[in-house]
Amino acid sequence: MARRAARASRLRGLQCGLLSLFVGHLTFAQVKPQTVDVTSSDRAVSASNEGEAERLAAKDALLQSLKSLDRGFKASEQQRLEVSKQIDALVRWNPSAEPAKKLGGEWTLIYTDAPDILSIPTSPFASIGRIGQEIDSEQGVIANVIEYRPSTFATGLKESASEDLLVQRVFTDYVVESASSVELKIRGLGIHPSRILGFEVPEVWNVNLKGPLTLPFGRFEILYLDDEIRIIRTGQGWYSVNRRGVFG
Repeated sequence: MARRAARASRLRGLQCGLLSLFVGHLTFAQVKPQTVDVTSSDRAVSASNEGEAERLAAKDALLQSLKSLDRGFKASEQQRLEVSKQIDALVRWNPSAEPAKKLGGEWTLIYTDAPDILSIPTSPFASIGRIGQEIDSEQGVIANVIEYRPSTFATGLKESASEDLLVQRVFTDYVVESASSVELKIRGLGIHPSRILGFEVPEVWNVNLKGPLTLPFGRFEILYLDDEIRIIRTGQGWYSVNRRGVFG
């Protein structure tokens, strides 16, 4: 009887020990720190945020460097090379998959290295004002705009000439060839003087020459487009940076 009682006592002790071990394991499992499972979606969001930061930084660097270049008229060869590198750095973050569909509106040139723009003739009496584009995406028409304003010399001779303005427009039809490529055909020319030597000019002096035929005028590739700026490269390899809106 004594042996049987001793054996039963040891069995109860073993059972209690196993029960305590089991309970202790459950308690440890409950208080164990939770691990964070980083999903592919989380990683994608992180990469997207990082890319957006890179884009904004590259865009700001480009815009800052253009401020002192007067649309490219004051850029040295070295500065043009530097701007080309900054454009390349920004273009890789282009946020628009189909920029050719978003051309519509008014734009103002803030930089170019195109010789045909940088060699626009002036005179002692006239200087170059705003250069830009008026794009009608529904009609498929681009009006390239150049404004001529009086020079400092001219306003010195006649103060009232300070508000003089002559606007030249070159009209082109455009066709979207791909998501980013546009082909141009020249359509005509417009000359619109609004003031000369301080005097208002009648509208009958405005000239618009648009022929029934169009001729090939080149093409351009849209490298970058967001809500504020657009960067293109012409078929000859020249860059232009335009800002949305009318100013300058």
